[in-house]
Amino acid sequence: MRAALSAALILALGGCSAGRRSISAPPVVGSRAGPELPTTGRAERVVRFAAAQIGKKYCWGGVGPECFDCSGLVQQSWRTVGVRLPRTANAIASAEPEIPIEEARTGDVLWWPGHVGIYAGDGWVIDAYDSRHGVVVRRPVVQPRRAFRPSGS
Repeated sequence: MRAALSAALILALGGCSAGRRSISAPPVVGSRAGPELPTTGRAERVVRFAAAQIGKKYCWGGVGPECFDCSGLVQQSWRTVGVRLPRTANAIASAEPEIPIEEARTGDVLWWPGHVGIYAGDGWVIDAYDSRHGVVVRRPVVQPRRAFRPSGS
């Protein structure tokens, strides 16, 4: 899985926006010494679904399949493994178990005020970033404020 995800990340970073944006920021999640925390098969499937959406458009209120907003991408990614999440970033933060940022593992939900993304491991996040960029994989530019591990993960 890790090799497949790494290949997907490399392919995604080679797209149109790779020359315009710096991606060399140090990891802000999962950056403690040693290997990343182990994840579950369900969480890996969540990340695979989200990675398959890279390049799709952002649309406010979007839940796929043609376009997504941030919480719609997170919601639909987790729905593929039978986990139902609330519809908005703040509702997800209110309903799901919070974990310390340094304990984030692949598949966890990263939260910024009004925004969420899926932690893809090694400091990367997959999110429906904005209407200019759409669904992307990136290093979090600004450190996430909180992290959540959906029930049933």
